[in-house]
Amino acid sequence: MRILILALICLFSFSAHGADAEPMQAPPKTDAERQAVTISTGHGTSLEGIVAGPEDATLGVLLLHDRWGIDDTIKQWVSRFAERGYRALAIDVFDGRISSDMALATEILNATDPETVKANVQAGLDYLKQDGRKLVTLGAGFGGWQSFQAAIAAPGDVAATVVIYGLLEADVDQVRALKAPLLTLYARDDERISGDMIEEYRLLIKKSLITHRSYVYPAAQGFMDPQHPNFNGQVTDDVWLQVDDFLAGFVEG
Repeated sequence: MRILILALICLFSFSAHGADAEPMQAPPKTDAERQAVTISTGHGTSLEGIVAGPEDATLGVLLLHDRWGIDDTIKQWVSRFAERGYRALAIDVFDGRISSDMALATEILNATDPETVKANVQAGLDYLKQDGRKLVTLGAGFGGWQSFQAAIAAPGDVAATVVIYGLLEADVDQVRALKAPLLTLYARDDERISGDMIEEYRLLIKKSLITHRSYVYPAAQGFMDPQHPNFNGQVTDDVWLQVDDFLAGFVEG
C-alpha cells in the first residue's frame, strides 16, 4: 500500500508540473537547416534554390542535380555538406520539374537549353561568392556534366570540381585552360561512359596542369541515388569518403 501511495504521489506531482509548465519552444534554427531562396540570373530571369550551412563558411559547395530534378536526394546532399561546415546551395535548373520516371526525366532534360543551364549555374556561383570563400561544384550524371562545364566556363570562380559519373565534354584548349583540381568518380558498368571513354578523359585531363584524382567503382550509373534501382550504399559511402578527403585537403591547401 505504501508503495502504491508513493507512486500516486509521484504521478500527481509529474502531472501537476506538466500542467503548469511553459509551452515548449521550437528549437532554434541550425546552420544545417535548409532554406528556399530565389536567385536572379544574368539573363534577367530567376531560379529557385535550397541553401544551408554557415553564412561565414570559407568553402561554398554548389550542388547540381541529375536528370531527376531537385529531388529529395539533392536536398539531403545540401544538409550533408552544411553539417560539415560548408555553405551548400542546390539550384533547380528544371524550373520545378521533377520525375522519377527515366523516360519523362530524360524528356525534361532534353528540353533544357544548355546555355540557359550554364547561366543558371553561374548565377548559383555568384550567389555563393563571398570574400575569403572558395567555391566547389559537385554533381552526378547530368549534374556532373554541369559541374565540369562550370569549371571550364568560370575558371576564375570555381576552385575545385567533383564529377560523379558525368560526361566530360571539352576540347583540348578548354581543358588546358582548366585551373580547378578535379575529382572524377565513375561507374564501371555505366552504359553511357565506357572504360575507353574514361581513359580518354584521363589522357585529356593530363594535358592540363591541374590535380586530377579519379576512381572507377564496380557499380552501375545511378549508384549514388537511393531512389535509383542501381543504388549501392557501400559504394556511395566510399565515394563520400573520397569527396570529404578531397575537400578537406583542398581547404587545408
